[in-house]
Amino acid sequence: MSMKSLLFFFLIFPAIIFSQKEKNKSKKKFFIHHIEESDTYHSLKLKYGISKRKIIKWNPELKKCKFLSDCSEILKIKISINEKNQFIFSSLEDSLLVTDSIDSVEVFFDDLDSLYFVEEPMVDTLIFQKKDSIINVAVFLPFFSNKTDSLISNTSLKKLNHKKFPRKSRISLDFYSGLLFSFQEFFSDSTLELNLSVFDTYHNVDTIKTILKNTDLNSMDLIFGPLYQKNFDFLLNYIDSSNVVVVSPLQANSVNTNYFNNSNVYFFEADADKKVIYTSNYIFNRYLKDIHSSTNVSVFLKEEEKKEKELVSNFLKDWKDNVAYYEIEKSTISEEMTDQEINSISGVVFLPSKDPVFVTDILSRLHALKDTSMVVFCNEDVLDLNVIPHSELYDLNVHFFSEKKPLFKSKNFIKSFYQYFSTDPQSRYVQQGYKCGLYFLNLFFGDYISSDQNSILGTYYKFILQENNIYRNEAWKLWKYEKYNIKEVLDVNESQ
Repeated sequence: MSMKSLLFFFLIFPAIIFSQKEKNKSKKKFFIHHIEESDTYHSLKLKYGISKRKIIKWNPELKKCKFLSDCSEILKIKISINEKNQFIFSSLEDSLLVTDSIDSVEVFFDDLDSLYFVEEPMVDTLIFQKKDSIINVAVFLPFFSNKTDSLISNTSLKKLNHKKFPRKSRISLDFYSGLLFSFQEFFSDSTLELNLSVFDTYHNVDTIKTILKNTDLNSMDLIFGPLYQKNFDFLLNYIDSSNVVVVSPLQANSVNTNYFNNSNVYFFEADADKKVIYTSNYIFNRYLKDIHSSTNVSVFLKEEEKKEKELVSNFLKDWKDNVAYYEIEKSTISEEMTDQEINSISGVVFLPSKDPVFVTDILSRLHALKDTSMVVFCNEDVLDLNVIPHSELYDLNVHFFSEKKPLFKSKNFIKSFYQYFSTDPQSRYVQQGYKCGLYFLNLFFGDYISSDQNSILGTYYKFILQENNIYRNEAWKLWKYEKYNIKEVLDVNESQ
């Protein structure tokens, strides 16, 4: 049994992720599902890849039930083995047994090391066994299956629009599909076993409390999520073991909470504020540290960006009139600065702001000065400013720090993902899930060395222990706009 097949079966909301043509309608086979109070048409689709229409087709007594809970007198139903899950059972067709003597669904194979799929309240468990040690992985994401249940159940596959789902649900689904693909890639070439448990947090602490009543987090090796800080911190209170690795996958903001009661807490995204500090330190060491330096540094900030000014001023202090701060209150600098003031700007310019309109306006005005000796530092969001031509950013000598290789093409990933899941990656969160899963599996159970810098899909990783006892990626590099591309600046460390 291949990992590809198992993950294909296990993927949450297969109607969103996969699209397959109907085939092989003859010779139907079934197994029995015993209905639990928490079951819905959608949760059955989540587990078995069977639509509401198909469930009712093979269980006509459900025709009167708009929702599964409307028919509490129905205790068990047939689940057809069809085109949505046939690939799982085809190689073991003659060994499938169905039992009515159990309270939940169990599917047995003659080869008992192949697969167990056991239904539990609020959790799906998949174990991919290869007769060696087991890795226990838990995923806590806000899928909001309660909100999407009705939409999926009452919409045909062709008309189902992924964009109609709540944003948090879409992010979770995309991230999870990438995570699954990383599991497939890692375990297909490993002697280890995967025990994967997935929980829908609904972005709600009370839901997490309910989950944790029946879940021992200390038995886990690796936990991804929850996504949001409050839920993430709450979950950590239930972990006592120093061997459990917990990953916050999408938090890019600074984290001030202390985690001294937990030993292995990782924030996968780099700290955006730390990059502002790193850029400030670089500018100081490169252009201002020499007491004989005459380089002028101009820092442009929006008037309300007090935190950014504090971060920058810790390194770029006002001495010898070398550093000038421009705190702009208006929407454009032309409304607040005279042409003479703008024309006097030279040397190094630092734009730590993330406001695209604000940064675009300043870069456009600076380019009009035609000063080719000017050096401009921005944050990495400058890559998304499509209204400014590459040639103008090159003329301004634009630099930025980022752990991601600019303009990286992930064609091989897209092709491989499509081969397994019959769809293109939905968003950047798919790649984020893939990188997150693959990195930590390799770091703790593969061949990565924590002191080394590693790269996945053009993103560099090297986690450094922070003062508040969390690990955070600091593998960023300095990039510079060249005439036709963007290249790494190789002498960064010499200036630090």
